[in-house]
Formats: sequence, C-alpha cells, structure tokens
Amino acid sequence: MDLYCRNVEIFDKKIFDAFVLEHKKNNEKYLAGDCSLILNKSYMQINDFYKWYRLVSNLDSEEKLKKNQVGCTTFLVLRKSDDYLIGIFDIRHSLNYKNGKIFGHLGVDIRPSERNKGYYKEILHLAIDKAKEFSINPLVISCEYDNIVSYKGLKSVFGDYEKMVLVNNTYYYIFKKYL
Repeated sequence: MDLYCRNVEIFDKKIFDAFVLEHKKNNEKYLAGDCSLILNKSYMQINDFYKWYRLVSNLDSEEKLKKNQVGCTTFLVLRKSDDYLIGIFDIRHSLNYKNGKIFGHLGVDIRPSERNKGYYKEILHLAIDKAKEFSINPLVISCEYDNIVSYKGLKSVFGDYEKMVLVNNTYYYIFKKYL
C-alpha cells in the first residue's frame, strides 16, 4: 500500500465533500475521525465544510477550547499514486474528555468503496507515527464489540485488547500501545 497523511486544509472542500457523499450514499449518518467526540457533533450534522474546518482548526491549535474539550487534530489519508482520499483519522491530544479513557486517542474512518482492501492497518501505523509527534504514550483506541474488521486490525497492530467496557448499552474493546 502506498498511503500518506497530512493535516486537513481549507482547500480540501471538494475531496472531503466527495468522501462524505460516499458515506451518505452508503446510508452512514456519522464519520469517525472528524473530531466529533470533542465537538459533540459529527461533520454530517454540521454539513458545511468551511464551518467544520474552522471548528477543527481551533481544536488543532487548542485555541478557544470549551469546557470538557481537548486538542484534536484531523488528518486526511491519501493514496500517493493519485492523491485520492482513502480515509481520515483524528488524534485527541489527551483523554481528558467525556469517556476519553474508553474512546481513546484515535478515531478512524475509511471511504466505503476502499474498505476491506487492507488500508486500515496502514492507517493505524500512520496514526501511531503522528501520535508520537504529540508525545502521546501510551496510545489508546477502542472499537465496538461487533466491529469485527476493526477488532482484527487493532489486534494485529496493538496486540490483545486490554479490557472490555460497557458504555450506553454497547461494549467496547479497549486497546493500548506503548510507543
């Protein structure tokens, strides 16, 4: 695989809107990796790239953080050969947000048409490299108990899960990796 990541930029509206449209056509109501856990609303609820960009830029620079917010940075994951947007991930700079010790530092989303092609593990490795730049250690991530694809990818990169926790009638596997 041949992926790279970079921060989301104000000029990314066109590629991001296409990414979101594919999720909507797949009847998905939320994105992961869009800083929604910190903003308390998904990009799908905001539905305006420029408004969302301003919000995540403030989180990234940790300017104007509101109560119970932590810094959060969104990255686009693109294929090197054609700069096609494959996925996104966010890094929450700390776990000091509601259920942070359960939901962790990372959120990852892959374009529906690009799933099951082996990109998830590569994206996790990119995210680990970025987490090191933020001096995050250990790195925590979770997935819902019935998300078998994420579970397998996380297990292959992070090892065995540390624990399983129930939140709002859903069980989550929590993985931790020392960097």
